[in-house]
Order: sequence, then C-alpha cells, then structure tokens
Amino acid sequence: MQLIGLRKAGDVGIITDAGGQAQQAGLTGDHCMSQATDFDSLGAVHNSRANKLAALLATGEERARLWRPDELAAIFRHQISTPMLVDLGGFDPGSAARLKLDAEAQGLLLKSFADLLQHPAPPVELLELVKNFAKANLDQPESGLPAEIASTLYYLCIAAALVRRDARISQLPDADLRRGLSWSREQAWLDEPARKLLAQALEKIAGGRLGTKP
Repeated sequence: MQLIGLRKAGDVGIITDAGGQAQQAGLTGDHCMSQATDFDSLGAVHNSRANKLAALLATGEERARLWRPDELAAIFRHQISTPMLVDLGGFDPGSAARLKLDAEAQGLLLKSFADLLQHPAPPVELLELVKNFAKANLDQPESGLPAEIASTLYYLCIAAALVRRDARISQLPDADLRRGLSWSREQAWLDEPARKLLAQALEKIAGGRLGTKP
C-alpha cells in the first residue's frame, strides 16, 4: 500500500493499492483526536490537550477495525522512509527549503523521516516542523495518514528532541506527555528503533530531565 498526497491540512489524502486503484482515505471524528485545537495551543492547556489525547487513546478498538496492525506497520515503514521534502515541501515550502539548506550547510544527510529521528544531533527546528506536519495530519479528518501513525510521528519528534538535543518542543503537561509517549511505545506495529527512542524519552522524563525550551 502506497500513501500519496499527504500534504498540508485541507488536502485530501489518497491511498493507492497494489493494483493502482485510488481511494480517498479519511477518518471520522470518532477515529481521531479533536480537530479544533492545536496540540501546542497556549489556551486551555490542561483541558483541550488532555481531552484530545484521551479521545485518541480511548478509541483504539474502533480504529483497530479500520486498520490491521500489519497494515499500520506497512504504512509506518513507508512514512518514515519517505523523503521529508516530498511531504514537508507541500506542507510548508518556505520552511522546508530553508531547513534543507541549513542541514546541507552543516553536512547533515537527512533525507527521510527516519534519518531525522535517528540522527545523533537532529536540528530542533526541523523536528518541530515535522511535529507540526504530523499534527496537521492528525487534526485533518481527510488526511491519508492514519491517526495512529500521525500521533506516533508527533511523539517521536518530541522524543528525538528530548533525547538527542535535551530540548522540549512541546507544551503538553508532563502527565499527558508521558501518556502519549507510553501509548506510542506500546503500539504493536512500531519498529524497534522508534520504540527504543520513545523508551529513552520516558526514562529521561522519569529521571526529572524534562529538557529545555529552544
């Protein structure tokens, strides 16, 4: 299964199957987090964010009927191996182009999402851009990216910033952040490098090392 058309919020995600048949992919409001507010919105921090996360975690059984674990594993592998500029260029062209030049100037070979997440010193600003890309797909019901994948990518960016750069790029309350990282780590379809990164972030938070804001 190949995902295409994963662009900025408002675009319609399209999935093509092995036979090349295209279909529109979307999750209803029952199958994803609340669409109205930003994860990192400064307003109603303790309510809207907690409710958004709780909605995602509480509907796991319903979403399981939509996507099988093997399908989610295939979609996740595809997404993290996708060249970042393909997706980020459609989401925020200006920032993507500037960050590409910055990365090249520093000699960083960051072609895919996996390259970024596993790099020993990933650019914090690029992690934030990918986090916002994941959030936009999560908030948009017509996105072709399943809510489980978008949410996990969101938390992986937070984990990478915390573990690799000692930076906190989320304003989620600590309890909600731990819950989201734990939920992502427990997904059966997740690969081991991503699972390890989430576990390292949880260990760092447990030790009281919550990172500094860039």
